Amino acid sequence: MEESRQTSLDHLLRCRPVLMPRIWGGRKLKTILGKDLPPDEPIGEAWEVADVPEGVSEIAGGPLAGMSLRRVMERFGDQICPREFEQFPLLVKFLDARDDISIQVHPGADVCERLFPSERSKNETWVVIEVEPGAAVLHGLRRGVSFDEVRGRIREGSIMEVMRRLEVRPGDVIHLPAGTLHALLGGIMLLEVQDPSDSTFRVYDHDRVTPEGKPRELHVEQALATLSIGSDRPARIVARPQRHDWGTRELLVDIESYRVERLTLSGEMAWPARCGIPGVVVVMSGDVIGRWDGGEEAFGFGETFIAPPAVRNLTLAPLKDRCEVVVTTPAVG
Repeated sequence: MEESRQTSLDHLLRCRPVLMPRIWGGRKLKTILGKDLPPDEPIGEAWEVADVPEGVSEIAGGPLAGMSLRRVMERFGDQICPREFEQFPLLVKFLDARDDISIQVHPGADVCERLFPSERSKNETWVVIEVEPGAAVLHGLRRGVSFDEVRGRIREGSIMEVMRRLEVRPGDVIHLPAGTLHALLGGIMLLEVQDPSDSTFRVYDHDRVTPEGKPRELHVEQALATLSIGSDRPARIVARPQRHDWGTRELLVDIESYRVERLTLSGEMAWPARCGIPGVVVVMSGDVIGRWDGGEEAFGFGETFIAPPAVRNLTLAPLKDRCEVVVTTPAVG
């Protein structure tokens, strides 16, 4: 394919996901979200917007169709992202956990700097989409659990017994700061927003084995060096909706690396220009249409697009009565 000679990034970027097989994955990314999955393979994750060594998403349509997000970053520079970012600063994905995922923890920036310079900090936020009866998440440790007990429980394989269990419903928002021991239990599909990192330290994996029959790798010492103990921070985020003439806005998460908002649109909203910052928009219900100088495009449930800052006079509106989108923007400075 001859590379596009386009010099201005003046339109929305529809993304094609990177599909990740996972031992705990299922088929709901196809049956519910309509993703084109390979047959007979458990797909646990669809990386909608990704620019990390483990996977890079592609542009799915328009004049840049087939171009990787990495190449878009190199080619268009600050038309898509402030120059302070060497890679696209967000990783946005869907997860389908047919079975329990491993008990794991992600490192924070300070831990990476001191102990694991080859790793990258990873905070993440979940927005629940579909839940089977009785499904739950594990988020952090119960009050009073000590570091020594954690080490012993990991050794015995009983760490789940001292973790906080939270039953969830569609629409729930769960934030997981780096250092939080956690797991997604079987029967949940969700949207995950995170720092652009795949750094994960597993402490327990339900005695599963690889296709070669070997136990899956654990990272106990790294996890213990990363783990935060004694936090009483609520797992579920409860946001207060702000009403506007176009619908409602909920600020879900606002941390040093990214901001997540949920918009329920019943009318046309002018996209807020934020100092050259891109936005990643995921359609969570209904259909949304984006209009800008020189173009328009519609997106359906489960689709993701990037709104580059070079797009002028962008508005978003429901294609019919209403729609819901999750918007993520990177923090700058």
